[in-house]
Amino acid sequence: MAEVTRRKLLGAAGAAAAVTALGTTAACSGDSTGGASGGGDYDLPTYQPAPDLEVQPFYSTETPGMENVYTEYPKTYFKSVEREPGSGGTVTSFQLTWGDPSKPLDENPYWQELNERLGVSFEPQFVPQPVFDEKFATMLASGEVPDLVFVNDQSAVNLQGIRDGAFADLSEVLSGDNILKWPNLAARKEEIWQASLKDGRIYQIPSIVWNLTNLPVMRTDLVDQTSIGRAPKDADELFTMLKEVSALGTGPGGQKVYGLNKYDAHPGTASMFQRLFKTGPEWQLDGNGDLVHITQTENYRAMLEWLARAWAEGIFDPVSMSPTATDIVSGAAIRYDAVGAAIGAAGLSQWEADLPGAKFDFFDMPGFDGSAQLVVRNVPYGKSTCVSAKAAEDEDRLTEILNVLDYFSAPFGSEEALFIGSGQQGRHFEFNEFGMPVSNMDYKTELGVQYVGVTSGDNSYRIHPNAAPWADSFVTVMEAMAQNSIARDLEGLESASATFITKGAQLKQLWTDFENGVITGRESVDDLESFVSNYMAQGGTQVKDEYTQALKDAGK
Repeated sequence: MAEVTRRKLLGAAGAAAAVTALGTTAACSGDSTGGASGGGDYDLPTYQPAPDLEVQPFYSTETPGMENVYTEYPKTYFKSVEREPGSGGTVTSFQLTWGDPSKPLDENPYWQELNERLGVSFEPQFVPQPVFDEKFATMLASGEVPDLVFVNDQSAVNLQGIRDGAFADLSEVLSGDNILKWPNLAARKEEIWQASLKDGRIYQIPSIVWNLTNLPVMRTDLVDQTSIGRAPKDADELFTMLKEVSALGTGPGGQKVYGLNKYDAHPGTASMFQRLFKTGPEWQLDGNGDLVHITQTENYRAMLEWLARAWAEGIFDPVSMSPTATDIVSGAAIRYDAVGAAIGAAGLSQWEADLPGAKFDFFDMPGFDGSAQLVVRNVPYGKSTCVSAKAAEDEDRLTEILNVLDYFSAPFGSEEALFIGSGQQGRHFEFNEFGMPVSNMDYKTELGVQYVGVTSGDNSYRIHPNAAPWADSFVTVMEAMAQNSIARDLEGLESASATFITKGAQLKQLWTDFENGVITGRESVDDLESFVSNYMAQGGTQVKDEYTQALKDAGK
C-alpha cells in the first residue's frame, strides 16, 4: 500500500475559525455526521493508488499539472471491489443528466444487472442539467434528501445544502486508514480532498479531474503560409501571423478563414489569451502580499488592448462572440479546444477528414513578451457526491451507501468501471481491434442510470488510436503548459466568500459585458479603471475582504 504523509486537520476550534471566515451556518447541527461544526481532529484520507494497468504509458511525467499519456488500452481488467453485495435494501440518488433518462428498470437489462452487482435496489432521480439548481433547491426545501446527491459546489444553491446541514460530515468516517474499507474512494490524492474541504471538514466525495483541460490547436495549412510560421515568439509575432491568415481570405475548398473565429466570452476562465498575457488567476496575491483582482493588473490591460486591436484589424471573424455554435462557420489559424475532444476518436483526424486540405496540430503558446506563457491550473477536483445527513445517522446504512458509492467510483482499467461506463459486452458494447469498448447505439440509453461525478484512480490522458499520429506533439505542448503552470492562490478556498456565492453571477456578467465591449470597440480600455471601481463597489470589495480573511485563517 502506498501512503502519502497525512496532516492532522482542523478540530472544533479550527473549524469554527474557518466557519467564521466562510459565513456558514455552523450551528445548524452539533453532531459529527450532519453539521458543519463536527468536533474532533481527523486525518485526511489515506491515499491508496488504484492497481497499475497492464500497459505501459507512452509518456511518463512528474511535472505538477501534467499526467501520464497512454496510446494503448488495457487488454485485461482488474477487479477493484472485493466485497459481498449489499443487503438488498434501497439506495436512492439525486443525479444530473445531460441527455435522455434511462429506460425503466423492468425494460432495462443493464439496470437489473447493476442492482444485482450492488446487492441493493438502486433508485435514481434524474434531473436535467438546465433545471438542476431549481430542482436541487426544491429537494432541499422538502427535507427529503436522497442517500446520494450530485453536488456542484461552485453553485450557490448546491453549496447551501452543505451549509444547512443536509449532508453528512464524513471526516471521521473517512479519516486516515478508515477509508481503506472503500479502496476506490481511497484512490484520490491528498490534494483532491484538501481542495474540496468545507469549513475544514469532508462533506463531499470529489471527482478527479485533469489540471489542464484545454489547449490551443492550429491550422498548419494556414499558418505555414505566413511570414511567421508555426512558432511565433511573442504577442507581436502571433498578431502578425493571425493577421496574415485573415488576409488569405479562404482556405482549402474555399472556406472563409480568419486568424481567430471564436472568442470565449467567459472572463476568468483561463483562456489562451490569459495564458499569452500571463494574467494569472482571477484573484491573486501581488508583490506586497495583497489580494488583487485580475482586472487590476497591467497584464490584463495589455491583453485587452491586444484583443481590441485584433478585432479592429479583422483578425476575428465578426461573429466570433456569437453564443450560437452553428454561427461559427469559418476556419481559424488558432482555436482553443477541449483536450478530451482533440485526442478522442472524433478529434484531429476527423477534423481533417471533414475539411479536405486542412491540417491540424497542437500549438505551443508563447508568452506575450517572449518569455514562457503562464497557465493557471484547474481546481484539482470536479463535481462531487454528498451523502444525506439523515441516512448517515445509521452506521450500517451509511456503510452500505458508501459501498455503493465505492462501486460507482471504480477507476479506469477495472471490471467495475468497464461495466459502469460501457455495460454488458455483446449487448451494449464490443471490443474493437484496439481493445477499446465500442458502444451499440441501439441500447445506449439503458446506461443512463449509472451514477456520475465520482470518478477516481488513474487520471492519465488517453489518446485514441485515431489521434496517435499527434501523440508527440500533444506531449510537447501539454508538458510545456504544465511546466509553466501555477496553482491558484485561493485553491481550496474558492467557496470561502459568501458574497461571491450570492453575487458571483452578477459580477461575472458585469465583467463579461465590459470585456466584450472593449474588444469589439463599444467601450474603451481607458474605461478600465472606472469599471474596476464599479466592480468593486458592486460586491468585489466584499469578495476580496472575505477571501483575504480566508487566506489569513489558512495561514497563506
